[in-house]
Amino acid sequence: MTRQARILAFGDSLTWGRIANRPERHSDDVRWPRVLEKALGGYATVIEEGLNGRRIALEDPLRPYRSGISLLPLFIECHAPLDLVILMLGTNDCQRQHSLAPYDVARSMRMLAQVAQRPPVEPGMPVPEVLIVSPPLVRMPDDPEHEASFFMEGAPEKTALLATYYRRIADEIGVSFFDAAAVATVTGEDGIHLDAENTRAIGLALAPVVDGLLGLPLPARGPALRITGRVG
Repeated sequence: MTRQARILAFGDSLTWGRIANRPERHSDDVRWPRVLEKALGGYATVIEEGLNGRRIALEDPLRPYRSGISLLPLFIECHAPLDLVILMLGTNDCQRQHSLAPYDVARSMRMLAQVAQRPPVEPGMPVPEVLIVSPPLVRMPDDPEHEASFFMEGAPEKTALLATYYRRIADEIGVSFFDAAAVATVTGEDGIHLDAENTRAIGLALAPVVDGLLGLPLPARGPALRITGRVG
């Protein structure tokens, strides 16, 4: 690839960079999309599209615009041309109020990835590669009275199974997969979000994966972690 690649990072508060227990986000040198962009050495632009509370296909009954499948086509067209769409969602779909099994969450992710695979509206625009990322595993907060202990009840068990199902659907539809739980662990402050070290770790770990997908002229980095799909 001779021109600078364009990558869309589409996710929830883990992509937005939410700091546990605070209505603030990590700084640019910490958030994984920015870390990924820096690690790609100027050969790619990474566009951040993280939204607190975003689901894959469901709406939040208390906040609008949280259905990823409703808005992804808009963002793909807004930021076109795109070479790669990274999808890291599923944590909020495991909330107790939705009563979804892990397999159901994965079926929603299949639909979302297939949206990204559709030919764009504008003739001649490239169809981007797609990388599905299963999120870090949820845990119960250190404080048993924390609000997340209630609305995320049952989520640790569900998120523990997402990687297995995501990997399977990625192989089925011909996209790539990465397990963020292989490199990042959520903080016990709320059991959902990432501290600076762990969100940074996702960006660094994704760099060789993206390098392999897009053929960027980067130095050899060693094997990518837990990736399947269309990477040779």
